[in-house]
Amino acid sequence: MGDDKLCVLRNFNLTKLFDPERAALIKSLWDGFAELYDLLGEKTTDPQYFCLKAKVWCELFLKKTVIDSKTNTILEQGLYRSSDITPYIHVLVSHVWEFMLIHKRWGLNAFSCSAVEKKNHDHVCYFFKKTLKNGGKFQNKTSAICEILEHEN
Repeated sequence: MGDDKLCVLRNFNLTKLFDPERAALIKSLWDGFAELYDLLGEKTTDPQYFCLKAKVWCELFLKKTVIDSKTNTILEQGLYRSSDITPYIHVLVSHVWEFMLIHKRWGLNAFSCSAVEKKNHDHVCYFFKKTLKNGGKFQNKTSAICEILEHEN
């Protein structure tokens, strides 16, 4: 939790899990994220600078694997695909700098996603406890998401 995650992020020895080249690549991705995290916590961070750093980090995140087409061997190991970008990563790279610009007087610590996460948690719990999970109301053809929304309303 909290600071323990940062400790792992900054100090974990990835060579215990990966070959040295892959470990170095992942470590540079983690270090870039740690830098973005630190910049988020500073009120004096320039939003344009954050934008540039976030885009560079995203380019590393999306580093492509290079394969020799003749021998079908990996020449350069990549990291992730664009389909691996989560909504949180998208917001971090594309929108947080705008929030920093607009809401500079409060700082980003004034904002939290905990209410959204709690809502998601409640819906997941309800889905697995109460709904028919898309399987029971054939005559009404009610989906589980509709059941959740009807229950909430």
